This record gives sequence, C-alpha cells and structure tokens, in this order.
Amino acid sequence: MTQDELTEINGWALYSFDLFADRLSGLLEEAKRVRAADPDGYRSHPVVKLVVCVNKAIRQVVPSNPMHNDFLQGNTLGKDLRHWRRVKKQLPERYRLFFQFRSNAPQTVIYAWLNDEFTLRKEGAKSDCYTVFKAMVENGTVPNSYESLRSASKALQSAS
Repeated sequence: MTQDELTEINGWALYSFDLFADRLSGLLEEAKRVRAADPDGYRSHPVVKLVVCVNKAIRQVVPSNPMHNDFLQGNTLGKDLRHWRRVKKQLPERYRLFFQFRSNAPQTVIYAWLNDEFTLRKEGAKSDCYTVFKAMVENGTVPNSYESLRSASKALQSAS
C-alpha cells in the first residue's frame, strides 16, 4: 500500500477492517437501490439516513478528535477492552461503530465494526451490539490488539 492510497483527514490516516468495509459497502449498494427506486423520496429512507450518518462520523466527526470523551465506552465491554472506542451520538439510535486509534505517529484510526438491524443495542439481549462485538473480539473474529487489527486492515476507501 502506498501513502497515496491512504485516506487522511486532519492528520489521521483512516483504515477499515474487513467487517466494517463489507458492511459499509453493503449499505452503499442498498442506498443506491433505494435511490433508483425512489429518486424523489430516497433521502428519508432509514438506510440512506444511516449511510449519511456513518459517512459523517468516519470522515468528519471521528477524525476531528478520536480521543473525544463521547467515544469512550467505559466498562461496557469489560475492563480488558476499554481501549476500544465507539461512535454512538452521531448515529441513529441503537447503532454503534467500534474503532481503535493511535495518536503517536503515524496517527491512525481503524474502523472495525458497525452493527446491523439484527444486533441493535438492547441491554441484556444476546443480540446486543456490545455483547456481539465482545464475543467477536474474544473469539478472534476481530483482532483485539492494535497491531493485529492494523495488519488486518486496509486504507479506508475515498468517499464516493
């Protein structure tokens, strides 16, 4: 990967783990289908609204300050996973986007996973996004260490 392929915003190099990249790609395709089916009213469709929110979060909000307190998740995932951050406020209710960052050079943000309609936030549920994400980290589906996550990730694609 060359430096030219990186998406860099506010000095932060942005990467995506394959679970997030696949989810975003699927959402973009679905939004295109919605727009084709309803050129006048597509902006009010929930999928299109989610895509707009996610794009704003990954390209503006997080790169403006990934250290912001809004992204802290406390002990929701357990003390051993406090290094994970999540976007909550900028997304539709019950959606969460999990990421890690490093502020030492080179500054990087890695987006790992965005939950879907089957893993919405519902405290105590087996399908709760925090429960599902924690299980994915614990079983190795999502690398827990920053170095392993970075090695398994690719540059975030430019906005289309």
